[in-house]
Amino acid sequence: MSRKEPQDVDHSASRRRELQWDAALGFSGFFTVVAVIQAVLNLLQPEPALWPAVLALVMVVCQTSLWRYTRSKK
Repeated sequence: MSRKEPQDVDHSASRRRELQWDAALGFSGFFTVVAVIQAVLNLLQPEPALWPAVLALVMVVCQTSLWRYTRSKK
């Protein structure tokens, strides 16, 4: 049995955590794009509703916050 030297430490747990954050970022990014498209299409309606724009705003703020958080961890 060989002992692991400090330079041979397995970083798979940290890499897995990084990939999980990237997956969450991509997942929320997809729904953010869908919400923005829905808000823009809503503007073209004769009587646009307010909630699609509010939803898009909240999603963009959350997406930006998540993106900044994941970039600060690297």
